[in-house]
Amino acid sequence: MPSIPHLVILFTRYPHPGKCKSRLAPALGMNGAMKIHKELVHHVLQQLDTHILQSGSELQIHYDGGTLQKMQTWLGATYSYCKQQGDSLGQRMSYAFAKSLPRKQSVLLIGSDCPAITATLLTEATNALSKKDMVIGPTHDGGYYLIGLTAKISNDKRSQLFRDIPWSTSDVLTKTMQRAEEQQLTSHRLPTLHDIDTPEDLKYFHHHPHAE
Repeated sequence: MPSIPHLVILFTRYPHPGKCKSRLAPALGMNGAMKIHKELVHHVLQQLDTHILQSGSELQIHYDGGTLQKMQTWLGATYSYCKQQGDSLGQRMSYAFAKSLPRKQSVLLIGSDCPAITATLLTEATNALSKKDMVIGPTHDGGYYLIGLTAKISNDKRSQLFRDIPWSTSDVLTKTMQRAEEQQLTSHRLPTLHDIDTPEDLKYFHHHPHAE
């Protein structure tokens, strides 16, 4: 059976109350924050399913917290799951690319915090990697909701994109793009979107659930 050349990785976590969307808890309570997390994940998966069907890409869910059995019970046993490896977000992302790119032409890694992600946007990202080394989807808070890389990038250049980045700050995108320029990587930038991290971000969600 021929290898599938393109991979999409969804980075997410198992929905334990108090362990996901903790910055929403003061406004929504721990269960309300968990509910937002679960709705975001299901929305992104719907868009991913459409993209996978249209593009013929492969999908993997890389999770933090919980177990394989718990993830399969939550999202279904038909998906391919991998446990995230590493102490920091940068280490976990770098590991995901290092493990996947040797057997793929390109890999997209996306988070589950952005309600505006669409299958069309994912297709744009995949197509961009046929011409560029890298694709990135910025968020309005200075981070990014998607990063994609091609197998043509060397291991050293790739690892620099995730090393010593000030994660969870407004400088993530700026520092990442500085690294890309230093490594002479060509890039395509997707539309800037809002992710849902704080109570102020809820106005960009489809509705505002009652706090529990």
